[in-house]
Amino acid sequence: MLMPRAPGVYTRELDSGVRTIVGASTSVALFVGPTASGIDGRPQRIASYSDFERLYGGLSATSNLSYSVLHFFSNGGSEAFVARVPPNGSVAAGMALRRANANQGSIRLTSLSRGAGGGEIHVEVDSFGTGADVAANPLLFNLTLTHRLTRVTERFGSISTSPAAAREAGAVIADPATGSRLVALAVLGANAAAPQPTGTILRLPDLAGAGNFATPVRLSLTVAVRDAAGAVQNGLGFTLNNITIFAAGTPRPTSKLELVTRTLTAINAAIRADDNARTRMNGLEIEGQLFEAGAYLRLRVAMPGPGMLDRRIADATITLAAPNPAPVAPELGWLAAFNDAGFPIIANPSRYRLGAAYAAAQAFDPVVGLDGDPSGQPSADAMRDAVLALDIPDPFFNILCLPDLARPAANDPLAPFFANAMAIYGEAARICARKHAFLLVDPPPSAASVGAALAWKQSGFPFQSSHAAAWFPNIRVDDPLVAGSIRSHPPSGALAGVMARTDAEAGVWQAPAGTDAVITGAYGPALVLSDDDHGQLNPLGLNCIRQFPVFGTVAFGSRTVDGADAMASQWKYVPVRRTSSFILRSLQEGLRWAVHKPNGEELWSQLRINVTAFLHGLFRQGAFKGVSARDAYFVKCDASTTPQADIDLGIVNIVIGFAPLKPAEFVIISLRQIVQPAA
Repeated sequence: MLMPRAPGVYTRELDSGVRTIVGASTSVALFVGPTASGIDGRPQRIASYSDFERLYGGLSATSNLSYSVLHFFSNGGSEAFVARVPPNGSVAAGMALRRANANQGSIRLTSLSRGAGGGEIHVEVDSFGTGADVAANPLLFNLTLTHRLTRVTERFGSISTSPAAAREAGAVIADPATGSRLVALAVLGANAAAPQPTGTILRLPDLAGAGNFATPVRLSLTVAVRDAAGAVQNGLGFTLNNITIFAAGTPRPTSKLELVTRTLTAINAAIRADDNARTRMNGLEIEGQLFEAGAYLRLRVAMPGPGMLDRRIADATITLAAPNPAPVAPELGWLAAFNDAGFPIIANPSRYRLGAAYAAAQAFDPVVGLDGDPSGQPSADAMRDAVLALDIPDPFFNILCLPDLARPAANDPLAPFFANAMAIYGEAARICARKHAFLLVDPPPSAASVGAALAWKQSGFPFQSSHAAAWFPNIRVDDPLVAGSIRSHPPSGALAGVMARTDAEAGVWQAPAGTDAVITGAYGPALVLSDDDHGQLNPLGLNCIRQFPVFGTVAFGSRTVDGADAMASQWKYVPVRRTSSFILRSLQEGLRWAVHKPNGEELWSQLRINVTAFLHGLFRQGAFKGVSARDAYFVKCDASTTPQADIDLGIVNIVIGFAPLKPAEFVIISLRQIVQPAA
């Protein structure tokens, strides 16, 4: 409060009481189901199909979800979440790493994605560059993870096996915001020593003096590859003798960086010059990395591509040795110093591949990642649990798609894979009602005719909901995995994209139906419907997908599951339900400032002002019926809505009404002749 003391003019600013309410998003889609790879049970945000390919492996013949996400973005979607449900019987790849200088376990790594895709994760460990002396900090290490197919790379520096450390390895890797999206980590024993480094690590000598080498300086290189049992596989490895690093008369290197650069250049040139070695390496090279101010050199095989040979050569072990036969001249002194008595050469695989077998002194207890069910489908319990897991504040979504619930059984194209698919849809509809979201229901495999679709809608729905809508039939789309092939696919992903596009172009109050609701990428519905067919399905609240000349394939219905004429529901239409959810969610988020404010007329007045301003903005955009604001909406928040009993309970009540715009389902044209009088 302003307390004037001396005579004068005082100024102050007053709060206007108007707080802008921003409209909530209406078109964030969530897809739940199996994918080729990705984190199990942790929804991740994607903003494009490229994101989906990077995080979830792209299209998969055993995943309807992968095609639906593609259709969502191609039809106008811009933001989505994906919650992966692993296939039934799938196994996560994993392995344990040995401690440095001890025959005991250090850490265990397990892929966050159940399936064979976990076997494409490569693991690198080093103890250099941690910001501390390695010998004095045996619990400290760096961890680098790379997914070979998606090229996702993660590096976690200066993590520790100590449970008291600020960067305890398990906690750092498990952090939901900044942790790994590839693996889970468990420390094997309290204060276990850090895992031994990967790659070949050598201690570089100090270079002194100047001048040229009097005789050539050479070395031998061996690349050893292990098979699935951990034994060296001679068919993939090779040895190169007498690689010339410095020719006679060549100036000595003046720095360790120059020494390393010239050594790597000579080694890779020798590999390219040898037919056998070049074939085995398949275009890959030996790469080096300097650590700790150039004191140590780490050698590895370059990160591989997707080929099988590349994958197996990636975890090869590199060994440097004196040439065979050894030179008489003592010019090899710098190479001999690699094997320093205080720091012997460490020769481990360049990287470990999760689930692969290695020498027992390096890694143990491998678990091979398995895809499980050949159809790629999760169990019914796993799908139901994944849906029930959505009943929490996060993730935020507006549209829910479960396209794999519409998968047919492997031995019967008309039988559903999930016998209880509609029960799962019922749970999903309940959760959508709690979260002000909307569920898109795909037709089951048995709905292959108009009669079957009628029976499905009349007796196959074990739930009622205005927060869900069902469409029929499937759509015919390209299958990029089979050249020239067209497949029948559930429409929910494409319809979610149409909803997102309609919301962006016209608003959530516009029905995502009509000749503007074109389904991009569809060659037509799986079953061509006539007007008579549509006339049987529409009164039951089953939306149809139609094909019209010029316009193409369009969504041509906008009724909720409760939209049957016999139910006479006030939430009969999709845009009315979604507009109401949009208003409720916007106000829920925009009025949080009012919590714990004094519950009196001043607060009520501010609430009326803010909510009225928000609704009037929607009215001006054409969201409500009526020619004036009085006809379109009302807001009440006063003593009549919040009696003293509610005030005593800490409750303030706001009553809002709006006149919704309902879609014009039936355009009726009346025509009559004008009879001209006789002349």
